[in-house]
Amino acid sequence: MAALFLSYSREDANRVRPLALALERAGHQVWWDREIAGGEEFSGAIERALEAADAVIVAWSAASVRSAWVRDEAAAGRDSGRLVPVTLDGCLPPLGFRQFQTVDLSKWTGRSGSRALQPLFAAIDKTTRASGVGDAASRPPAPGTAFPRIPRRAALSAGLMAVVLLAGGLIYSRVAASGGISPKVALGSFTLVSPGLPPDLPSRIGQEVVAAFGAENGVALMTADKSSSAPYLLEGSISSVGPATRYTVNLKNRQSGILLWSATSERHSADVLAPRQVAVQATQVVRCALWGAAAYKWRMSDEALSLYFKWCGEHWGGSSDEKAELDAARAVTAALPKFSFGWSARALAAVPLAQQAMSADAPQFAKEAEEAARKSIALDDQNPEGYMALAGLMPLTRYSDREALLKKAIGVRGLECGCERLSYGDFLASVGRVEEAAEEYGRGHAKMPLAPFSNIRLAHALYATGREDRADKILSELTDIWPDASDVQLLRVKSAFWTKRYADALAALGSSEIHLARMQRDALNATFTALDKRTEESRRQALTLLGDCAADPKRTDRLIVAAFAALGAHDLALKTARQLIANRGHRYADVLFEPNLAAARATPAYGALVAALGLPGYWRSTGQKPDICRGANAPDYC
Repeated sequence: MAALFLSYSREDANRVRPLALALERAGHQVWWDREIAGGEEFSGAIERALEAADAVIVAWSAASVRSAWVRDEAAAGRDSGRLVPVTLDGCLPPLGFRQFQTVDLSKWTGRSGSRALQPLFAAIDKTTRASGVGDAASRPPAPGTAFPRIPRRAALSAGLMAVVLLAGGLIYSRVAASGGISPKVALGSFTLVSPGLPPDLPSRIGQEVVAAFGAENGVALMTADKSSSAPYLLEGSISSVGPATRYTVNLKNRQSGILLWSATSERHSADVLAPRQVAVQATQVVRCALWGAAAYKWRMSDEALSLYFKWCGEHWGGSSDEKAELDAARAVTAALPKFSFGWSARALAAVPLAQQAMSADAPQFAKEAEEAARKSIALDDQNPEGYMALAGLMPLTRYSDREALLKKAIGVRGLECGCERLSYGDFLASVGRVEEAAEEYGRGHAKMPLAPFSNIRLAHALYATGREDRADKILSELTDIWPDASDVQLLRVKSAFWTKRYADALAALGSSEIHLARMQRDALNATFTALDKRTEESRRQALTLLGDCAADPKRTDRLIVAAFAALGAHDLALKTARQLIANRGHRYADVLFEPNLAAARATPAYGALVAALGLPGYWRSTGQKPDICRGANAPDYC
């Protein structure tokens, strides 16, 4: 018999339990959720179980097809020739898995002796024999590959995760490859230093920190008791400053006592979302710094690590000055000339500056970015950031080369930060593979579930592929966390072109926090008013204002293109899209595949534009068709 890895969504646990029991009664050894092995790190356990399995049974369902965990586990089975898919409800497997014969268990009643299981047993036998597996039950397990009996999904609520942490000091996230720095953080306490503050604020901050670390990443979070091996301590204080509450978050070296990084945020005392926002912002910086620093092979001083923390703060903290981020990265490379992630930080900071086609300094920044990226790879060829930076510097039409670099970024290091998935998702969206982009965004989102940028990308892709209900849910939850964030309001505006919720868009445009120039606001206000009124006069007024924006490269963006298209001005939409891509780079090509341009895709101008961008050649040479080219009536340029 065989050693089986059973992959499924936790939402299907009650339906999968009888299946696991039936497989065990048939003599197979099954890895699935049982009881936790105290102190065991569950992501590593998954990898060991996957590696040891003779076959990977994937239970597809409406829930599991949306799970990044299940898709990753299914990919491991597929790529090694061990995949045995079943469907619990008759749903269609996700892209990349539809070519495999799937055993239909949608009508199975749960009886172990049912004939409905015979096709599954036959598929397991065929798969294990094809891979050269004999009687797995008679073969002793390889060292370190015994199937662990632990739950692996991290879909716990923030409160429940905090209880687990406080009760047992469980490390629930992946640990990066060990270098001179151990990427483990002890979650300390947040002290109330002013009277009159809500007494539950410290525990709320702690719960939000746990949730913000996400389902899987390269930094382990532990409790701060004396037995904890975590070398770093995350703690802070909460105080009153007039009508505001001040949140201070500190990260210290527990051994030296040196303060490595500190951030302070003041929020109105009535702001109930402040604890979550503070936690998200802090954990992004901590994960960034310790994940990268853990790859350094030599001893890193507190002073040097503090410099890297400063860069992470600029990078993830929403620095308003891109050159300040680059200066922070330059300081890291000066202090640590052999630190690969310091050089990749410098490359990543220089890439956006290099992509500004209208800047006279762009060529110099491009040179600095490329030299830094290649230096980072020379020092550590397992550094994904170096490959990501090189991909960002590639010319527009070198699609295959850019894709190869982004795939390399995903594959070189077993422990992802999630950024690699988001970058690859951006590429896929820019070449029209939006369904696949949504999958990559989903994987990145699983590692950074509360970060605004991962949520915004995922929701945008879901809207673009017609999955409004799920996108609405993400946007609603994101609005609850970051109601005043400009990017959140911009997505609310953008999505209204597809959902036709024009009143929501007009309300969002009235926000003082939204980052739009007055002429852009006026043009978009006129556009949504025209879409609502449907009069020719209001349409003409909107087109005039949009034309003023399109004439100014600084005021042209995806929203202006979408507005032209929504008003039926396809030629103007395509002309503006061409200018946008030329001025701001290939990542803006995703605007060509948004729903608003559906009618324009039948025009000669659209075909000429995608041809000028070299997209048809990429699609045909790789066999990777965009979503718009799938189906019986695909355009000629496909």
